[in-house]
Amino acid sequence: MPVRSSLSRRGFLAAATAAPLIHSSSALARVAPSATKLPQRVCVVLFDGFGPEYYEASPMPTLKAWAKGGFYKQLKAAMPTVTNTQAAGLCCGVHADEHGITGNSYWDAERDEELFMSDPNLLTSATLFQRAARFGVRSALVSAKQKTVSLLKQGTSYAVGSQQPPAEAAKKYGTPPDIYSADVNYWVWNIAIDLIKNHPKFGLLFVHTTDYPMHKFAPEAADSRAHLSKIDSFLKEAAEADPDMAFIIVPDHGMNAKTTVVNLNKALMERGTPVKIAMSAERDQYPRHHGGYGGTAFIYLNSPKDADKVIKSLKDIEGVEDVLTRDEAAKKHRLNPHRIGDLWVTATKRVVFGHSMKKREELPKDYRSHGSAHEQDIPCFIHRFAGKLPDKEAFATNVDMAKFLYQGT
Repeated sequence: MPVRSSLSRRGFLAAATAAPLIHSSSALARVAPSATKLPQRVCVVLFDGFGPEYYEASPMPTLKAWAKGGFYKQLKAAMPTVTNTQAAGLCCGVHADEHGITGNSYWDAERDEELFMSDPNLLTSATLFQRAARFGVRSALVSAKQKTVSLLKQGTSYAVGSQQPPAEAAKKYGTPPDIYSADVNYWVWNIAIDLIKNHPKFGLLFVHTTDYPMHKFAPEAADSRAHLSKIDSFLKEAAEADPDMAFIIVPDHGMNAKTTVVNLNKALMERGTPVKIAMSAERDQYPRHHGGYGGTAFIYLNSPKDADKVIKSLKDIEGVEDVLTRDEAAKKHRLNPHRIGDLWVTATKRVVFGHSMKKREELPKDYRSHGSAHEQDIPCFIHRFAGKLPDKEAFATNVDMAKFLYQGT
């Protein structure tokens, strides 16, 4: 096999991405050169919706063995706890005040409408794939969710999503199952394992599953346990496909049962404090996952003079947990202040916000969603990393984990 790089097996992530992040070559100097060894291949897994309750309720012998033998810690996801924000943070190694993706949707002031936050031009930080490419490391992105491919594919050598797979991928791996199924995750892992086993040219693999099974099934449900057992077997197969590959497992958010949806537009109108729009940060291209309802809302005012009255009204609405001004939210949660509205609102554990037909509606008994601070807990893992494992005390969020991987600090 040809020598791909003169870097040591400490891993290309520790060196290849450090210079663009810290704007110096000191990280490169810390890595001892080797003329005979290849950089360690790395598989980053964005395990969508995998909260600690799912980990605890399922046997998952492979993942639990990895936890004992490597790095394991329950960390916090960034806010809001929606997929696009987390995916950008994990792929860029910075918070939303730097990468710019503050939700699944945002308000476009010029067009005066809600838009999905899947346009790569909205990213304001380089992706891991772009950084790796500068050092000659080829990468692949495989996702159940097409929106992830749209947002993050810049710099990849190969990218495939289940809704719009390249023709050769569909021919080789079969027609993708429906996005609203557990089977689509198995399709994703079959591709990932093939790339690990038969395409060593890819030094970095980023695998993103869908959280539809978590939206659909509680942790203790037989269907959930069967899904996670299958995923665990794929992890084992993937690790055996390349005995030297490192695996980084980082969920984007947890999941909770919700009982009530509140339409903040209607609730505020009833209180005599109307707003331009109250929009859910969770609304995306997959309405059957959550109906567009989520635990964080952006409030755009009709006038800045309305702020105090609207804040007072919001605090009186049952189900509202926290109300922050734009600047307060940006500072507290490290967000781009230009993409979160005039006010930021988060919900209590069993409540979500969205464009429901009524001001307040009861949700189906099996409804599960995320987006609030109550879905921040996530179990994170590092398996077989060739370098020194991080100090657990230094890690608080999934972005901290990404920084370690990308900077080698």
